[in-house]
Formats: sequence, C-alpha cells, structure tokens
Amino acid sequence: MKPWLSALLILLGSTPAFANGAMASFPAGGVEFKDSADISIAREDLRLGPGEVRVQYRFVSTAAEPQTVTIGFPLPRVPSSPDTPDSVGAVEGSGGDMRNYLGFGVSVDERPLIPILHEFAWLGEKDVTATILAAGLPLISDYETWQVQSAKLSLEEATALVAAGLVYGKPGGYLDPLWDYQAIYEWSQEFTPGETEVDIRYKPLMGWPGDFGSTYEVGEHADSACVDDALRAEIAAREADGHYYQVAQLDYITQTAKHWHGPIGEFNLTIDASQPENWAASDSGVLFASCPVAPTQLGEHEWGFTAKDYVPDRDVRVFFYFFD
Repeated sequence: MKPWLSALLILLGSTPAFANGAMASFPAGGVEFKDSADISIAREDLRLGPGEVRVQYRFVSTAAEPQTVTIGFPLPRVPSSPDTPDSVGAVEGSGGDMRNYLGFGVSVDERPLIPILHEFAWLGEKDVTATILAAGLPLISDYETWQVQSAKLSLEEATALVAAGLVYGKPGGYLDPLWDYQAIYEWSQEFTPGETEVDIRYKPLMGWPGDFGSTYEVGEHADSACVDDALRAEIAAREADGHYYQVAQLDYITQTAKHWHGPIGEFNLTIDASQPENWAASDSGVLFASCPVAPTQLGEHEWGFTAKDYVPDRDVRVFFYFFD
C-alpha cells in the first residue's frame, strides 16, 4: 500500500470535521492511518473561521534519504440530492464545477499544486460508486442535470435503484438520490531531509442547524464546545434587545497528529470570529464558543491559543453565533 499523508474530514450531520494530517494508506472503503517514524510536525498554524479554514504545516524529516509520498485530502461527505436544503453548489471561481464544493487549494513550499480528483458515492458506510456510475447517473449534479440523467433510466433500472435504497421516489416519476458524495484530492511530493511546508485552505461547509431546545446553549451538545455562563449571559442580553441568532458549527480533528513522530512542536490556533461579507447579521458582532482550548483575544475579531510540544487529546469544536 502507498504511504499517505491524509487530512481526514468527517461530516457530522450537516457540519464537517476537518483534520490534521497523518501517514496513512487508502484502501477501498476508507482511510487507515499509519504511523510515521521519521517525519514530525514542527509547527502547525490553524485558522478557523466561517469564511475560510487554513492550515499551514511545517514538517521536518529526519530520514537520511528523500521520501516520495502520496498526499490525500478527503473533503466531507455531502448529500447528493440537488433538491434539499443541505445540497451543495459550485463555489466562486470553479467554472460551475460542483465537485470542488469547498474551493480546496494546496501549495507545497509555496508552489501551488493541481491535485488529482477521486470521487466516491456512499450509502452509509457502503461504497456504491460503481453502481451509480453503471446506471449512468452523475455522482453529484445540479437539479437540471439530475432531471435529464435520471429520466433516461428504464423502469427496471429505476425499480432496482429504489429497491436498493439508492434513490427515493416512484419508478417512472421523479427520483431523488439518497447517497452521499465525497471528493478526495491526491498529489505526490518529495519529503527531503529537513523542512517541508504544506499550505491548505478551503471554505468550510458550515450548515445552519436549528437550535431546537437551546442545544447550542445548554446540555451535552453545548458542553462539547465549552459553552459557559458568560456566553449564555451575552446571548440573553442580545435577545433581550430583540436580536436572535443562527448558529454554525465547525469541527476540526487534531488527534490524527498523534500518528506523526513526536508531538506538534508548536501549535497555533486562531479563531476568526468576523462575519463573512455575504452573511447578513447585525452590527453587534459574532459570538463563539470553542473547546478544548480557551483562546485569548488577539484583536477585535481574532482569538488565539499557542502551545509547545502539543499532543491533542480532544478535537477542536467551534460554535459561531450570528445575530440578526
């Protein structure tokens, strides 16, 4: 199997978790991490915000010879249906290509790379890519394309897909895809003895879950982001003035760093609590909660956390509260 450096993204409901890199192989059906004996993360600068996620790694190889490895970056799984609130669309600058739904970009030692795209369709944990392609259906598409392609199915083909739980609807009528789509980007690079810098950025797929029962203020879910009494009091004060929030959740997996040699030499987390230009909200600003680290304020909308020889024992979770 190939050695992989993988940043694993896991979709939690409508919200993705983004992840640190780890040496891994990529067998059919999932990512299996492999430990690295001679490549360590000397520094990681992680910036989490509702408008962009950016992670800059400085890797150090103590191997005597250069190592060529394959780099893999899975995007989160997203619903393939073009007819749901959680469906995705093409990002600006993609030329209408829906496959790069996070606007993913990567550079190595300041040189931009064009990665290879791998595409998957998942029904639960089952890889159904081959079945979807054999039926002549797109793995992900806009509403118009899906209508045209699904209309070409014969009655027998449509009946079989419905029976398999891959589509919903009445054979011969409108059908809706039920699988999740995932894009995985891959490239190869050489780790020479010494330092290698990798810079990855993308637009987070946040989702806008409803806060039924105030689960983003109290209870187990709120505790997972270290929501405290001070934040609850600030929320209550704004609501008393007639402002109410929508919440966006962003998760980032850091524990895969344990697969590298030693701890993260220097870990710098910045939370950008500014409001993206195209998101309507009041002038009262964006509130947030984060766990497991407690950042300190760096500027008007920036908060930071720094640690040396960092060994993450819990993944990062951030709630952003946007008020009308």
